[in-house]
Amino acid sequence: MHQSQVAKKSGVIASTYSRIETCIVSLNLTTFISIAEALEVPMAELFKRTELKDKALIQKLEMINGLSEYNPSVVEILLDSIIEKDKLEKSQEVKMKKRFAELERVRKNF
Repeated sequence: MHQSQVAKKSGVIASTYSRIETCIVSLNLTTFISIAEALEVPMAELFKRTELKDKALIQKLEMINGLSEYNPSVVEILLDSIIEKDKLEKSQEVKMKKRFAELERVRKNF
């Protein structure tokens, strides 16, 4: 369900519902019950922290153990490569931000 659908079904203003989801706004028990009913889930379900994406990733990681002989090594190399690529991208982003800040300081001095 989209935020707007849950908000409408629970009687909460869409912008308020968005702030509830991002923990910007606290909700009272009545609103909490309304949201659980709108989602058609028990209230306890809303307290679970594991997202579906996490479960899918965990299941895939568990499947690695069942792969044929050399494939787990290939997966490990691929994961290491992706992690290293991400680190490099973040490093470059930080360097570029610093360079832009330096350029802005130089520009302001002129």
